[in-house]
Amino acid sequence: MASERFQLGIDIGGTFTDLSLIALDGSEYFTHKVASTPSAPSKAVARGISELLSSIESSPRTIANFVHGTTIALNAVLERRGARCALIVSSGNRDILEIARLRKTGIFNLKSDVPAPIIERRDVIEVPLRGDDKDRSSLEAIADKVLAVLPSEIDSAAICLLNAYKGSDVERGLADALCARRPGLHISCSSDLWPEIREYERGSVAALNAYVQPIMSAYVDNLKADTSGVGLEAPLQITQSNGGVLAASSAKTKPVNTMLSGPASGVVGAAFVSSLSGVHDAVTLDIGGTSADFSIIRDGQPVHSTEAVVGDFPLVMPSVDVFAVGAGGGSIAWFDPFGVLKLGPMSAGAEPGPACYGRGGNRPTITDAYLVSGFIDPDRFVGGTMQLSRENAVKAVGGIAEQLGCSAEQASEAILRLGTATMTSAILPMMTKRGLDPRDFTLVAFGGAGPTHACLLAEEIGIQQVLVPPSPGTMCALGATIADYKSNHIRSMRGPLAAFSAADLQACFAELEQEGRDRLSAESERIEVVEVVRSADLRYRGQAFDVDVTLPEGVRLDEIDPDYLARLFHETYEKLYSNHDPASPIELMALRVVSTGRRPRPDLPRLNERHAAAGSLEVGERRLFYGNRFRNAAVYRRDALMAGDTIAGPAIVEQFDTTTFIVPGFIGACDAVGNLLVSKAE
Repeated sequence: MASERFQLGIDIGGTFTDLSLIALDGSEYFTHKVASTPSAPSKAVARGISELLSSIESSPRTIANFVHGTTIALNAVLERRGARCALIVSSGNRDILEIARLRKTGIFNLKSDVPAPIIERRDVIEVPLRGDDKDRSSLEAIADKVLAVLPSEIDSAAICLLNAYKGSDVERGLADALCARRPGLHISCSSDLWPEIREYERGSVAALNAYVQPIMSAYVDNLKADTSGVGLEAPLQITQSNGGVLAASSAKTKPVNTMLSGPASGVVGAAFVSSLSGVHDAVTLDIGGTSADFSIIRDGQPVHSTEAVVGDFPLVMPSVDVFAVGAGGGSIAWFDPFGVLKLGPMSAGAEPGPACYGRGGNRPTITDAYLVSGFIDPDRFVGGTMQLSRENAVKAVGGIAEQLGCSAEQASEAILRLGTATMTSAILPMMTKRGLDPRDFTLVAFGGAGPTHACLLAEEIGIQQVLVPPSPGTMCALGATIADYKSNHIRSMRGPLAAFSAADLQACFAELEQEGRDRLSAESERIEVVEVVRSADLRYRGQAFDVDVTLPEGVRLDEIDPDYLARLFHETYEKLYSNHDPASPIELMALRVVSTGRRPRPDLPRLNERHAAAGSLEVGERRLFYGNRFRNAAVYRRDALMAGDTIAGPAIVEQFDTTTFIVPGFIGACDAVGNLLVSKAE
C-alpha cells in the first residue's frame, strides 16, 4: 500500500473510544469503536488503532495525520481531581478567586453555597509586583521568596499579576526565574494564555491551566508511547475548544485550550457532514450517556462564544458555543418531595449504567425508557455485542409507573417527554437570544442516542428536518479528523475609540495577524492557506459589556479607521437590539484576530443508487409505544440503504452505533453521501 493514505481521528468517551479513518482523497471511510479504559485511556486508543488497521489490512505508516479529541482536562475540572497548584498574584489580590464576581450560583436560593476555588487560599502567594512594572530588577529576589514558601509537593503554578494584560514581559520574567531555580516546575502565565482585561477571568484561565497541566502532560506522553508501540509515527495533534487543532506539545503547555475539545470536535464534524448535503444552518444534538449537548451552525461554520463555563469557572477564551443539559441516555428519572417527576442531572454513567445494562443499576433512565417503548432492540444494541435486559428496564420504570398510576409503557413515554421538554428548555432560549427561528434550521443528530430522540425533539419545537450522519456514534472522532488549525489572538486597547488613530488600529491588527501566522507555522507544515478574521470589542460609554463586531471578509487593512469601526458597531448593535445611538461615544476594549490554517479536507465516499423498491430493505417489524398507543414499525438496516431510498414513519433504522426512530408523519431519505434526511411530510 502507498504511504500516507489516511487521516485518523480519535475521541475517548466514558464507555467507548471512537476511531474515524478517512482516505486523503475521500475514497474510503472506516469507523471503529472499542471499550474505553478509564484508568489508562491511551491503552484503548492503541488497541483501537491496531484493530482498525488490521481489519482493513493496512499499516500505521499509511496514516498521515493523527488528531485526538479529548475530555481529559474537562473531566479533571468537573471531578475536581486536578493537581495541587499555586497561584502567584500581586500584593493585596490574594482573594481574587474567592471574591470572583460576587455572584451567587443560584440567585433565588438563599442557602446556595459559593463554589470552592480551584486553588486553595493557603496556596495563593502574594508578590510586590504588577504586570506593568517597568523596573524588573527584583524578579530574581522575588522568585527566591516564592520558592521559599512554595510547598515541595506543588509542581504547577499560575501567575496572574495586576495589569498583565498590557504585556507578558513581567510575568514571563518571573516564570523564567522560577524555572531556573526549580527545573520541571509547570508555570502558567495569564498574559500568555489570554491577555484580556478583567483580573478574575484572566486569573481563572491561568488557574485552570495550572490545575490540569501535569495531568495533560503525563497523558500526552503516555499516548505517544502507547501509539508508538503499535507502530504509529504520525505526529500527535489535539483538538481545541475553538474547533481547531494544535500540536500535542502545545497542548502540554496550554491544556486550557483543550478544555472543550471533545464537544467542539462533534460540532466541527456535524458542520462538515451537513454541508455535504447542502445544509448550512443547523442545530446540533449530541446525546451521550450523561448529557444532551446543543450548538448552532451558521453558514456552514460552528458559532463561537467567549462565555463558556467549565464546572464552576468561567472560560473567557473563544470556544465552540456548546450548551449541555442533563438529558443523556443515563440520566435518571426521579420524583421530588412534592411528587413531581424530574429527570437528571444525576446519571447512571457507564458503571453501573442504566438498569437494562444488567450491571447492578436499578434506577430508571432514558435508555430504559427507549427499551420499554420499543425504540431499541435488546438483542441488537451496539451491533449485538451488548445484550440488554428488557426485564430489568421494565422493573426500573415500573417504580415510576406505580407512582403515576399507569403502565410501564406510559411511564416510559412520560420520561421521554420530560427529556424532550428538558432539551427544549435549552435549545429555544439559545436560539431566541440570537433572533433565530428553529423552523429555518435542520437538526443534526449524533452521539449514541441523538438519532433515537431527534424526531421527538423536532416535533416539539417545530424543526422540519433532521439529518442523521452515516456514523453518528463516531461524529466527534470525524470532527477531529477534518479539523483545521486555528489560533486566536487578542490585544486589550481600552479607551475612547475616537482617541485611537487609524495607524494605531492598523498596526495592532498587523501584529496580531503576524502572531497568528507565526503560531500556525510552528504547529504544522501541512497548511494549504491561512484565512484571517478580524474583530473588535466595542461598547457605548457607560456600558459594562462589549459587543463583538466582526469586520467583513476582504476588507483591506488600510481601510480600517475609527470611523469605519464606529459605523460597523452601530450596524451590529441595531441588528442585535433593534436600537442604536449614533450620537453616543464609543469605547474600544480590545482587538481580536482569528487565524485559520486550512488543511486538505476530504469528501465522504458516495453511495450507489438503488434500482429496486426501498420496501425490500425491511428486515422485520417491531411493536412500539408512541403517542399513548401501540404501533407497528418497520425495521431497516442502515448499512443496506442506498442513495434515493425513502422510509416512511413509524420506522426504526438500526446500525452499529445508534438507532434512528422515525416518528409517524416524517419521511426519511438517504442521499448520495449517506446522510439520512428525515423531513416532516407535506
